[in-house]
Amino acid sequence: MKHENRIPILKMLREYKENMPLPFHMPGHILGRGLLEEFRAIGGFDITEVPGSDCLHAPDGVIKDAQEEASRCFGADFSFFLVNGSTSGIQAMIQAVLEPGGKLIIGRDSHVSVLNTLSQLNGEPVFLMPEIDKKTQIPLSITPSMLEDACRANPDAQGILITRPNYYGIAKNLDEIVEIANKFKMPLLVDEAHGAHFIFHEAFPSPCMGSGVDLCVQSLHKTLPSLTQTAILHGRNNGRVDKSIVTTTASMVQTTSPSYLLMCSIDIARYIMQTRGRDLYSELKLLVFDFDKKLEELSCIKRVAQDFQGYDSDFTRIVLSFKDTELSGSNAEEFLRTRYGIVAEMADLYHVVLIVTPFHTTKDFDKLLLALKDIDKKYGKVSKAGDQNSEGPVNYPGIPEKALPLRRAMFSKHEEIPIYKSQGSISAGYITPYPPGIPVVCPGEIINDSVVSYISALLKENHPVHGVKNGGVKVVEI
Repeated sequence: MKHENRIPILKMLREYKENMPLPFHMPGHILGRGLLEEFRAIGGFDITEVPGSDCLHAPDGVIKDAQEEASRCFGADFSFFLVNGSTSGIQAMIQAVLEPGGKLIIGRDSHVSVLNTLSQLNGEPVFLMPEIDKKTQIPLSITPSMLEDACRANPDAQGILITRPNYYGIAKNLDEIVEIANKFKMPLLVDEAHGAHFIFHEAFPSPCMGSGVDLCVQSLHKTLPSLTQTAILHGRNNGRVDKSIVTTTASMVQTTSPSYLLMCSIDIARYIMQTRGRDLYSELKLLVFDFDKKLEELSCIKRVAQDFQGYDSDFTRIVLSFKDTELSGSNAEEFLRTRYGIVAEMADLYHVVLIVTPFHTTKDFDKLLLALKDIDKKYGKVSKAGDQNSEGPVNYPGIPEKALPLRRAMFSKHEEIPIYKSQGSISAGYITPYPPGIPVVCPGEIINDSVVSYISALLKENHPVHGVKNGGVKVVEI
């Protein structure tokens, strides 16, 4: 097939399989023979590094070609395929800029892999709390002013890492942030895990590569047609991080037996979106517009407006507010899943977040609308409809006082105590509501009254909180 010439890894795998080799090498299932029937077909493409298949850690053949295709597609100077997910890309980025014991300026909404990597390097985070929208209690992003203050107060910091977009599809304009990073001569790293699709349509927020960012990580599996665990690390040649260093760190954090199924999946997803992405997203935009118009007919369930001042939004993230119903966001997510067979991406106290892609159909949106109409009719509180201006009863607490370095707290002896008795204790772990995934307490921070009140309110609503088990939390043993 002609298109295979533009999908180098797929072309290589097809040719290898068509030659009907007799493998006396890994993996042990022997091109699918030893797998259950459902997996045999895909097992025929699951090979190891054999002559002609190239090597992810020193590519000079099809993997090199595929990575160069990705660079051209996503607007980067160089790209590395990641088969250990964006987590490995975050590890590679941080290790490329941070000396052991160094400081990294990060948003408090950073993925847990950022903090785990800092712990491995005995590094210390300089936290910036994202701006919170008072109307919805949705976290937005760090602001340029808070970033500049942090850079000025921490001139010894070795880099900046921000998350853009966040789980709600909200993306801060990068111009001022890039300007500040340049002013203080700090490498700027971006966790763009949820924004791999931005390059494919002008209606999306601008992608960070091409905006002066030094390195970024994208999870292809989150929004593009790629298998789970696939991601890419992008960089630029004239940035503050040398490509040779990133090459080394990216290799350090990845398996020496990378899956060709995953690498091929990255290659295929890139090709599909590169050749058809704009048309696919134009069609999806029309479906979403039609969905929004029909959703306006509901009395109590509303889509959260995407016009946060100073921010761009991703139209493929549908954030639904259940604030004017008898259901919490978590209850609504459960109802959609168990009663209607509709599985959302996540829910918080007030909202349900759905990710739509070009592979959803009109029927999918119709089914979702029918379910929402049913919930709106059964659980809507019409007397409260439109009252979206009041602050929610549960607000984010501030960043607690730090008592111990991150790594020391994580590896200290600890004990478990009830959350209601934990005021004044030093946390030995992360206490993080999921979603939205912003730690309320990190290891080494003091659990205060605001934290206890906030976590207690979430637990009362049966909202998932990582780091709390049977009402108890891990604290440093004194």
